Amino acid sequence: VNPRMYVDRCFSLVTETIFDYPHTFRTEKIWKPMIMCHPFVVAANAGYYRDLKNAGFQTFGHLIDESFDTIDNAQDRADAVVATVKDICYNGASGFLTAAQEVCKYNYQHLREHNARGRNNLPQNLITYLNE
Repeated sequence: VNPRMYVDRCFSLVTETIFDYPHTFRTEKIWKPMIMCHPFVVAANAGYYRDLKNAGFQTFGHLIDESFDTIDNAQDRADAVVATVKDICYNGASGFLTAAQEVCKYNYQHLREHNARGRNNLPQNLITYLNE
């Protein structure tokens, strides 16, 4: 991760690989801002934020409109993501950055713990997978 990409930016707009698919999939793109304790808005398929929260992560719904996560139509969802990004930019992105810091710190720590659990469970998960 290149830290210079985050130093003078107030948030990350993450464009996930999958935008119009019935299942969510988190790639390295979302982990980068989390590693850098940086707030984010994610353009992804419907339910992405729901599944992120179900994995124990927090988002910024107390600061921004994240209702785009429930929109099934891809074009309407994209338009809603753009509206959220515009709202952040027009209403003070630096304020968003400041207000988001507790969530960012939480996600950083949760990601570290999440990754440690994944590494610890990997050998057994692989054995289970190969035996099925």
